[in-house]
Amino acid sequence: MKWFCTGTILILVIFIIKYWLYRRQVHEICRQLDFMWKETTNKRIRTDLSKKEIIDLAERMNRMADRQEEERLSVKRKEQQLKETLANISHDIRTPLTSMKGFFELYTQEEDSGKKEYFEQVIREKMDDLTVLLEELFTYTKLQNETYELQLLQQDFTKLVLDSLFSFYGQWKEKGISPVLSVDEDTVMVLCNDTAIRRILSNILRNAMLHGNGEIEICYHVKKEEVLFRCCNGFRNEEEPDMERVFERFYKGDSARGESSSGLGLSIARELALQMGGSMEARTENGRFLVEITFSRAGDG
Repeated sequence: MKWFCTGTILILVIFIIKYWLYRRQVHEICRQLDFMWKETTNKRIRTDLSKKEIIDLAERMNRMADRQEEERLSVKRKEQQLKETLANISHDIRTPLTSMKGFFELYTQEEDSGKKEYFEQVIREKMDDLTVLLEELFTYTKLQNETYELQLLQQDFTKLVLDSLFSFYGQWKEKGISPVLSVDEDTVMVLCNDTAIRRILSNILRNAMLHGNGEIEICYHVKKEEVLFRCCNGFRNEEEPDMERVFERFYKGDSARGESSSGLGLSIARELALQMGGSMEARTENGRFLVEITFSRAGDG
């Protein structure tokens, strides 16, 4: 009987000690949580007890803390991106507006009909530049919406390419550019969005005009399972682009910083191509900048 009482007391003491240790550990975890809540810190929950349930609890709390930190950093990055986006948009829109205002004042004060005609032409060009900027910004905004989806239909891809090339004929002629063309004219169907394809091709061709030295080579080939469109241009002042940033939003080569360009052209083109199941790559080759897009033919997977 005496042995039974001694054993019972010993078990009770052990239970009380364990209970006390558990309570102390819970209080310590609460203290650490309060600190983590009040401070921006990489500190994580530590435990003194090696009990599985306490360790599991701490690990789950630490995973939640890690996720919360990732979300905090993500929000911070998005806020910074928003600030940079607004700053870039403000600058890109203000530049052509300032030019138009200046030339309009010159136009209203000028009496010579020849000079007035020149000022009018410049103002129209600046208005066209502003229109392109606003269209790119509008497209960029739509692409940031996760619910935005393109309506895809079977389109004659060759016709879209030929139409896009023809639309640049006037600009090439005005700038004295004679592109070297190698274009297949076979009809080929591709599951895509015609407006998005025109935007992609327009952005690529306009990028070659703004950033290149006037030497442009365009290839369009219809292959067995896919179509391939390639545009090459020489470097302006032998200035190579930063290949790690060419698809970065608002990136502009040094020589084009003064041009009416949003720096969104290739970024938008690539995102549109990916949304339609295509691909878009850029690289330097033999001293030239090359952009290439590919799309699978309809029915070929």
